[in-house]
Amino acid sequence: MKKRVQLFWVLLTLGVALLLISGCEGSSKNIADNTELADEQTTKIIKLKFANYFPAESGQGKIGQEFADDINKLTDGQVEVEYYPGGMFIGPDKTYDGVTQGIVDIGLSSLSYNFGRFTQTEVLDLPLGFPNAWVANHVAVDYYNEFQPKEFDDVHMLTLHSSAVNNIFTVNKQVKTPEDLKGLKIRGTGYIAKLVEASGAAPVAVTTPETYDSLSKNLPKNLYKNIIDGVMLPYETILTFRLGEVTKNVTEIWPLGQVYTFYIVMNNKKWDQLTPDLQNTITEYVQGGFSKKLTTMWNDIDISGYKYVRESGYSITELSQDELVAWNKLSDKVIEDYVNSMVSKGYTEEEVNSWISFIQERIGYWTTQQIEQGVKSSTGPAEVRISLFP
Repeated sequence: MKKRVQLFWVLLTLGVALLLISGCEGSSKNIADNTELADEQTTKIIKLKFANYFPAESGQGKIGQEFADDINKLTDGQVEVEYYPGGMFIGPDKTYDGVTQGIVDIGLSSLSYNFGRFTQTEVLDLPLGFPNAWVANHVAVDYYNEFQPKEFDDVHMLTLHSSAVNNIFTVNKQVKTPEDLKGLKIRGTGYIAKLVEASGAAPVAVTTPETYDSLSKNLPKNLYKNIIDGVMLPYETILTFRLGEVTKNVTEIWPLGQVYTFYIVMNNKKWDQLTPDLQNTITEYVQGGFSKKLTTMWNDIDISGYKYVRESGYSITELSQDELVAWNKLSDKVIEDYVNSMVSKGYTEEEVNSWISFIQERIGYWTTQQIEQGVKSSTGPAEVRISLFP
């Protein structure tokens, strides 16, 4: 009898112990499940679609991939940028609307593809004497930070950036004076097209990805309606868009200092979905390392284009100071027309001229910085121009 009682208490104790263990395991499992759910909600991955019309293998295309990779890394995978170069997702003239409408989350394109939409920022596309891409990129950022144009309020501005300065590349006719452009069809958009028009040529607003075919004279005219005689673009396009295969003359009008201004913008709603910490991480990266990468990229690819032109048998026209006088008169007309246009929109002449004065002051500042830092470019003052031959 005594043994039976002892066995009863042993079995009872074991049963209670098993119940306690089971309860603890269930409680632990619930706590673990709740913790995993909380962690999943906290570390939810935000995916962003980034559209860039430049070819993937170009400098502008590769730096877009760098942006995507860097953001993924800096945010520990919390922000995942899906990158679409080469216009595979959306064309350059549709990029801005694509961002505002949420078709893509981030877009890179040029102001000139939506000419007249960003009027205050388009002042950067005037022939104001930018010496090269290195200076122009710094000035573009300074200008936006100083004036914060409201025309970009419907997006989150990541950064402005700038091409190198333009030259004239032609298929057949060598251009030495503005009069030589009369009767020609020259690719140009935005205020670059205005300079083309002021010279007496007919501006044709084809996109740069379409330019190669437009310059290919072997295409039947009835097959491609936008056949052109030349372009007003930087050296780098000779390689970026393979224009070196279809042009053979260059007129170096870079002293006029006219560039194409670009933007990288983000959809406002997508930006607001990011936590303040993620926003700060991206902002610090763009304003710091990425801005420097953009500036270096634009400068380096133009040097490559310049070397190609100089070494591949192009017929090159360099303009003397006396010969530049006629070209500068055209530049002055384009600038005057811009000022008058902005005054007609309700701005004061003093206000518009203050934008121009600010840009020219920053051009002077950054040119001095370039000289002091020993940065070389394809164009600009003698102190910064690269030498191809020892």
